[in-house]
Amino acid sequence: MAKVLSIEIGFSTIKIVEMDHQKKKPKVYRCVETKTPDGAIRDGYLNPDKMEALKEQIRDALREHKIRTKRVLFTVFSTKIISREITVSAVKEHQIGAFIELNITEYFPIELTDYKIAHFIIQTYRDGENAGKHKVLVMAAEKSLLEGYEKLAQELGLFIADIDYIGNSVIQATRMNAGAEAIMTVKVEEENALVTILRQSTMMMQRTVNYQVGHMDDDVLPDKDERNEILTGTVTRLIDFYSANNEDSKISQIYIIGDGSRDWSITELMTQQTGVPSRFLENVRATTITRRADNNMMNVFATAIGAGVRSVGFDAEKEKERHETNYVSACILVIILFIVLIGAVLSMALVPYNTALTEQSSLQRQKEQLEPARLVHDQYLGLKDFIEQVRYGNRLTEHFNDGIIAFFEELEMNLPSDVEMTDFSSDDEQCVMTIRVGDKETAAGIIKMLRDFESLESVTVESLIEEVTEDSLEGIMVETLQGNEVKTVNFTVTCTYRTEVLTPPVPAMQPPAADGTADAATTE
Repeated sequence: MAKVLSIEIGFSTIKIVEMDHQKKKPKVYRCVETKTPDGAIRDGYLNPDKMEALKEQIRDALREHKIRTKRVLFTVFSTKIISREITVSAVKEHQIGAFIELNITEYFPIELTDYKIAHFIIQTYRDGENAGKHKVLVMAAEKSLLEGYEKLAQELGLFIADIDYIGNSVIQATRMNAGAEAIMTVKVEEENALVTILRQSTMMMQRTVNYQVGHMDDDVLPDKDERNEILTGTVTRLIDFYSANNEDSKISQIYIIGDGSRDWSITELMTQQTGVPSRFLENVRATTITRRADNNMMNVFATAIGAGVRSVGFDAEKEKERHETNYVSACILVIILFIVLIGAVLSMALVPYNTALTEQSSLQRQKEQLEPARLVHDQYLGLKDFIEQVRYGNRLTEHFNDGIIAFFEELEMNLPSDVEMTDFSSDDEQCVMTIRVGDKETAAGIIKMLRDFESLESVTVESLIEEVTEDSLEGIMVETLQGNEVKTVNFTVTCTYRTEVLTPPVPAMQPPAADGTADAATTE
């Protein structure tokens, strides 16, 4: 896609990033910073009385750096954006939005007509009882919050590409730093902070730290020391909570980003209070930083860059509407051009018109002369269609169960001797088998073997149950745990036969008789 301006309006500074939008490896071309007018924003909401000053501040920055990109993407940090993690049933990714809309009243006890809904997929489960299901973060933002940014874009003469949630922006900026060991990203701002824990590119936890909770005057921000005390205390508790619930994974690194990361002492303080190494985020690995943008502090611009990597879609319909409007205009122009071309073609066709009439009369006479030959040809086509229908009917009588003995021989040849088949049923399309083995490894081997059968189109595992009993099982390989206890695995597979799809023969085309009815000879 084309370039986009990814803008984050903070309490004290505005970060502007010119970059590619939603490409696999987007390039970052420029990173520009300018001052936020006093009182222009509070907890993500833009002040209408400061809109003119905010517009001029951004416009001057764009002019100064000769930036002409017209598509804009905002990322918003607000405690008023509510979110909730949910589990969505095993549907296709493009169907998740419709599923959420259908059940949205179960997630948020709010008047949804005043909110816009967005979501992003945290994780898709690959195995276990939730296999195929999706862990999704659903967000709801007040329309009045988003309308402020839409108006700002309009005042600047820019086109809205989307509005992103800061939580997603942080994830997109740091997800490639998270491997087998978990990492924590702390976005430090003057009004609040956002703490995110990632492991193997998957969000494990995300919490907002509000510095003004318990503060005596909500109109006055606490000083730096108070903010740092609240922040480090919250971070320490979150680390303890995560470690208690994830004993196999400890947090190995803390990355500091945001305006608060300009204070070099924050990393040392965070390391001392939490015992986890802390550092500034030096690069957004999901992007390519060009030479012109390379001199900037990536820890300050990280979230604006992350929004450009992939946004959640609070306002994606604005971009879609604009493309649809352009499409309609283009269609109108094409129709006008088509009408002009038709007129030109008709005027050119007047010259050969009489010649075509003469040729038509000649061809009509030839058709009348060849009419007897057509009758013979139609009889031939009728007989040929009859033979094809007979052959097709004969093949329809063939069934896969006619060769079931060969399938059993293949099973007998390949199944291990210590495997017990407890149930088997078959029809023309598939068979269902229930098999008992001693462990999951043997079960996996049998399933893999069945999938290699040339006679099977597919093999689906319907259930797999592990049982522990006190009696031994004759003829089945088991693993003794203690005493006389043995372990068995029962699983059911549905095997779909590989069958040839029969296509009914297509009748040969029969030209109509001269009187418009079917030819009598052909019908006979």
